[in-house]
Amino acid sequence: MGVVYRARDPKIDRLVAIKTISLVGIEDSEEQEYRERFALEARAAGKLTHPGIVTVFDAGEDRETHEPFFVMEYVAGRPLSEEIATGGGRLPLSKALQIACQVADALQYAHSNGVIHGDIKPANILISEDGRAKIADFGVARLSQSVATHAGKIFGSPAYMAPEQLSGGEPEARSDLFSLGVMFYSMLTGFRPFQGNSAQTVCFKVMNVEPVPVSSLQADLPPELDRIVQRAMAKDPRDRYQSGADFAAEIRAFVSNDDSFTEATRFFTRVLEQDRAALKEQPRRAILTKRFFVEAAAAVVLIASVFTGMELVQNYRDAASHVPGLPLLPHAPEVHKTVPWKPPILRVSKPTNSARPPVAAQPDIAKMRVEILHHFPAGKASVWLDQQLVMEEELHNTDRHPLFRAIEMNQISKLQLAPGKHELQVRVVSPGIYDDTQSLSADLTVGREHTLYVNCDKRKLQIKLQ
Repeated sequence: MGVVYRARDPKIDRLVAIKTISLVGIEDSEEQEYRERFALEARAAGKLTHPGIVTVFDAGEDRETHEPFFVMEYVAGRPLSEEIATGGGRLPLSKALQIACQVADALQYAHSNGVIHGDIKPANILISEDGRAKIADFGVARLSQSVATHAGKIFGSPAYMAPEQLSGGEPEARSDLFSLGVMFYSMLTGFRPFQGNSAQTVCFKVMNVEPVPVSSLQADLPPELDRIVQRAMAKDPRDRYQSGADFAAEIRAFVSNDDSFTEATRFFTRVLEQDRAALKEQPRRAILTKRFFVEAAAAVVLIASVFTGMELVQNYRDAASHVPGLPLLPHAPEVHKTVPWKPPILRVSKPTNSARPPVAAQPDIAKMRVEILHHFPAGKASVWLDQQLVMEEELHNTDRHPLFRAIEMNQISKLQLAPGKHELQVRVVSPGIYDDTQSLSADLTVGREHTLYVNCDKRKLQIKLQ
């Protein structure tokens, strides 16, 4: 929708960002109306002065092309989308919470001044060098949306847009909060909640499908986050947070909860402390272990000596009873022949049938075989049963041929599940190549091995249960 330039303001010698707005697609009869709207958006965006919002300094038109442009604060940093990508696809919990809270505060300020963004997504959130999140393109987003509407195109990223926007409605404050919820989900899990191989599929999921809870995708996340994220992404605006202040307050309340956030963020600290204690304990354990083996060896030698002495005495007695003239030991038996000592045999009486303990009944288990047909060099397949993660399989393809990009692999796993009617959901992800989720209803029976076929077709993930 335009070009962004880095420039220098010669009057006060500072770096600025200049973003132009393309007028391609607007009819001549509508151009004047658009320019008037540009002036309104520029004035509204110019009123916003907040540490979490990129400041708009000026607005005007290019002398040659007559294209409108905004002069904005230049932020030394990078977009949140790059921050997530370089972080392995997701952010640490503490950082994701901090960014979400800062963006919610900034949206609260903008909405209270009557300004809606309309295109909240990671590419429009800039992370400054000091780690501060700043929302960019206030005013620009709504102008670009107007251009796209005139051209008959969809503006923005459907994966981050609220259902009412996809239905053709005007974005409002709660639409921005929905987009923030989607962005929060992506920061926590590394996945977008609504994915598909086409824009139509993504739009359908935004309108109709409830995303998988964040704690099901990432086991290290506290379950309390599920409620916060799900409320932010509610289909009905009335069920969402009604303001950025409410959203930010919910995050701060979660952070102050020691039973959730503290435990999750201090896990590695506890591990390090345990390792440090183990290192301190190691010399003491070594001493105790050495003492134990020394004492055990001494006991073995003592016992061996006793038995050896007993054997020598017995041999002497046997010899004395057969050799005339050899004196007998005192109190030695004169007639009875000695028998070599043997350890006593402990006999345990077998319980009768009446005393036999009852055998515990085996639990009813349904078996399911999962066959995954794929062509990815690497990836991950996940299976949920009633929104509970029951399988997470790493996909691999080591049998690669130089003449082919990939050879289809058939990976097999086996599961034991509770019988009955369930909702099965399968997701297959190969970074940068494939990401799709499909669901089906399953009736699992005892004594039968069901087979779940997962075919990673290029157009659509296909699953079938037999």
